Amino acid sequence: MLDLIFPDSCSVCSRPVQGEGFLCSSCVREIKYLDDLPQCTVCGTPFGYFDSVDERANETGSASAAHLCGKCVRGEFTFEKARSVAFYDGKLRDMIHEFKYEGGLRHEAFFTEMIVERFPYEAGEFDAVVPVPLHLSKLRAREYNQSSVIAQNLASRTGMEYDLFVLRKTRETRPQFELKSERDRRRNVRGAFSVTVEDAYRDKSLLLVDDVFTTGAATEECSRVLLESGVSRVSVITLARAKAA
Repeated sequence: MLDLIFPDSCSVCSRPVQGEGFLCSSCVREIKYLDDLPQCTVCGTPFGYFDSVDERANETGSASAAHLCGKCVRGEFTFEKARSVAFYDGKLRDMIHEFKYEGGLRHEAFFTEMIVERFPYEAGEFDAVVPVPLHLSKLRAREYNQSSVIAQNLASRTGMEYDLFVLRKTRETRPQFELKSERDRRRNVRGAFSVTVEDAYRDKSLLLVDDVFTTGAATEECSRVLLESGVSRVSVITLARAKAA
């Protein structure tokens, strides 16, 4: 009876939500999920959506046969696999922006359900879940790390171990969205991360969690540092996949 008098409201537009859920049907329809689309088997870039990646892949003769994008044919990533849940556009882009920069923790529950329901890996294949860290100065300003929130909730729901401290960001960097070229983004984060304890996960498998995958520069740098510390393999999951400029 209380639900009829005080119905739950959509966390995006505040319209009533019918049944169980966090978004109204209109906002849910705007989210474009990736799990049914053909993707690069390594970095997870969806074929047919980011034309520039497809064009680079077609330039290599083996890319199509191996189902790899051109970047992955050239071996530009050290992580084993990266997957994203949905496209970074429309309502989802607005929600992530609020969650990341404006204290929009009201979206936390929806993001948790979104990533758990469409989790693309077997939970038992990882020894721990690790978030991409923020520098201390930025953490103080925001008061929380959005990637840590996602990672901790994912670990809790799937029964995986969660480690907040294995990675740290050792220097402040420019926001990646301010940098247009992939080369500048990679240079921006080069050497910006380190492990806190060498050999902590030697010969172990880790799942690295971030909010958005654009060029993969930050997740690649974190993966490289973890692998150099003795981790056997790193996979990546993000809420959303953005198109690089």
